[in-house]
Amino acid sequence: MAESQDDEQLAGRLAAVTALAIVLIVPPFLTQFDRTDRVLGVPVLWAYLYLVWAMVIVLVAVIGGRSR
Repeated sequence: MAESQDDEQLAGRLAAVTALAIVLIVPPFLTQFDRTDRVLGVPVLWAYLYLVWAMVIVLVAVIGGRSR
């Protein structure tokens, strides 16, 4: 029974990360970063997308590392 509860918690956390990722990349939110400015020579929009992508990977790794 404890394993099924752990699996449910893991699934819930991964679903939350997925929902967060979707919210962070929906077009209305992305328009806030669609500028001609650059961050370290990279357009702001691309820098934002790579930051979100890296954050999602780190969150999944942390969540996966803590399970079992």
